[in-house]
Amino acid sequence: MTLLVFSVAVVMTGIATRVNNPPWNVNDSHAVLEVFLFWAMLGWIAMLEGCQISIVGLQARDPEKFKTSHPRAYRSCKLVCSGANVERFLVGRQFLLLFNGFLVSRIGGGQTLQHFMMGEWEWTSFATQFFFSNGVMLMIVIVALGQLPTQLVAAEKMLGFLNLPLAHHYLVVLPCLAVESIGLTHSSYLLKDLLCLVSGIDQSVADPSKKMNKGVMYHAKCVLSCVAVIFSGTFIAKGLVLSQTNATEGPGWDQLPGAAAVVVSLFFLFMLACAEGLQVSIIALATVPEETYREKSPLAYRTCQLAYRGRNMHAFLVGRQFLTAMNMVLLARVTSYAGSGGELLPGGDWGMGKVFNEWLLQTGFLGAIVVVNVGQLASQVTASIFPVAVINNHFMNWALRLMLLIEFVGIVNACWPLAWLMSKAFLLAPDPRLDAVESLEQPSSTAGTPVSRETSATGSDAV
Repeated sequence: MTLLVFSVAVVMTGIATRVNNPPWNVNDSHAVLEVFLFWAMLGWIAMLEGCQISIVGLQARDPEKFKTSHPRAYRSCKLVCSGANVERFLVGRQFLLLFNGFLVSRIGGGQTLQHFMMGEWEWTSFATQFFFSNGVMLMIVIVALGQLPTQLVAAEKMLGFLNLPLAHHYLVVLPCLAVESIGLTHSSYLLKDLLCLVSGIDQSVADPSKKMNKGVMYHAKCVLSCVAVIFSGTFIAKGLVLSQTNATEGPGWDQLPGAAAVVVSLFFLFMLACAEGLQVSIIALATVPEETYREKSPLAYRTCQLAYRGRNMHAFLVGRQFLTAMNMVLLARVTSYAGSGGELLPGGDWGMGKVFNEWLLQTGFLGAIVVVNVGQLASQVTASIFPVAVINNHFMNWALRLMLLIEFVGIVNACWPLAWLMSKAFLLAPDPRLDAVESLEQPSSTAGTPVSRETSATGSDAV
């Protein structure tokens, strides 16, 4: 908690002293405005995280059972849990979350300084570069204050959280469905269909009420999404190769050649994809009998045994969230163009103009399209269909241990008392027992969903 308070002070000092790194010229705005934007978007991120847990957890429940007791939750569930809206909500939420994360990372992130000043306290060059310019303090704020507390509260009190008087229906549910309807993330649906075809999964046996309407507009949006990913990826690669992005700006980064920046970016993208795939696989296998894959996939079995042991599931979710935020902050840096006001670093803008440069390249919007489609949704869909294959390797086992270590170190463990305080402040009571609906089609992406696992015949600990 002390580290979190100090991290907040560092980020706010950076904004107040105008040494932060927003996508616009820092001299063209005011510190008060940027502080407001930072906290507004961080609050939005918190709501997106908590609502995902609640909606995915409540999709199997009959909303009519809590129509009177939890009217706000009923209104949201009645809309989201009809038809294919759960899947649409998750896809739209993923993009909205990532884009907000990119902007928060830019507004709260630091410029490339030699020495950061907090009053009369002058930091060393190394401390400035590592803790401020590269966003370590910012990561702690995003995870421990923005993402995890609402996740932990919603995991225990799904109805209570979704029923809070915070306008979740207007600030989360409707925007997520609206963002998905644009079509920039529809390539994930194509990937899902392709993987189902390859793996021999018959989608016709699924609940017909949850089936996606695949008309002309659906296919047009799929084409739009694929074109957007290719178009965005081309500009990101061009910026990296020509050293026009923030991946080659600042102490340490300025020594990185363009070709090496591409490799580093792919590594960050790979780590993010692994974190997403690992979580979905572990959640998907929580209800699968271990004997069905113990002999054929021993590494996947050992990874799951470690994840389900004691309180490791909760620790894994906390550590994974920090690792995801770290990669998100770094990807926000390497996929956004340096400069401001539409003026790029030497290398040309291919005649796209200042408006395109400022609002799509320097804000990281095109980077968000690539990251959410390639780094997040693709790995989530893959893991939801091939959960055993995704984690049946040494790297995923090592990644799980790294995430458990992060939680053990305690760098973001302020989330636990904050979740308790939030629950007490809003007087959230345990959710009532609800009856499940008669049928439920599992969505393709359940990242962040809390799970429970009964003790198996082999004596595994329940979580």
